[in-house]
Amino acid sequence: MHNKDTFILESLKNGDERAYKILYDKYYTDLIVYCYNLTKDKDRAEDVVQQTLVKIWIKRDTLQIKSSLKNYLYRSVYNTFLKEYRKIKKEELALSELKNTVLMDFVEKDESFLEERMKLLESAIDQLPKKNREVFLLSKKSGYKHKEIAFQLEISEKAVEKHVSRATQSIKKWLKEKKDNLLLVFLYFRT
Repeated sequence: MHNKDTFILESLKNGDERAYKILYDKYYTDLIVYCYNLTKDKDRAEDVVQQTLVKIWIKRDTLQIKSSLKNYLYRSVYNTFLKEYRKIKKEELALSELKNTVLMDFVEKDESFLEERMKLLESAIDQLPKKNREVFLLSKKSGYKHKEIAFQLEISEKAVEKHVSRATQSIKKWLKEKKDNLLLVFLYFRT
């Protein structure tokens, strides 16, 4: 260790605030640059270096430095950075897990809500007369065009339109009686 560093360290161990200021002035900027290369964040780099220097001041009377003071400071900054990094990653992981839990809970509720509504819609469709139900399902569920349905069932396109219209009106009425406005909105935008 250099004589000046030995003097700083011995003075620091004796509680000499001037020695601490000399240490601070001599190494602070270089430690910030070093830590910035680790964090890529100026504010975090400053926090890490300041935490490290404060710890050194607090533990000044028990410091055991076997290498150079400079190496000790760099290693201390790295260790503080590592501790902070692990803490941040642990917090990010916990936050991510919380977000996933909330999202999954929402999705599960949304799925059960949607399943419930779809069952209600299926019940409404089951109430339709046979021909209306058949034409409606071909149109809305299978996605056939009116012309294709007319050809398949050997009826006119006008008849297909009437069946779809009657089925839609019956379903709307049935859902209104069940007071399910959400499905009515869904059904309205599908027609």
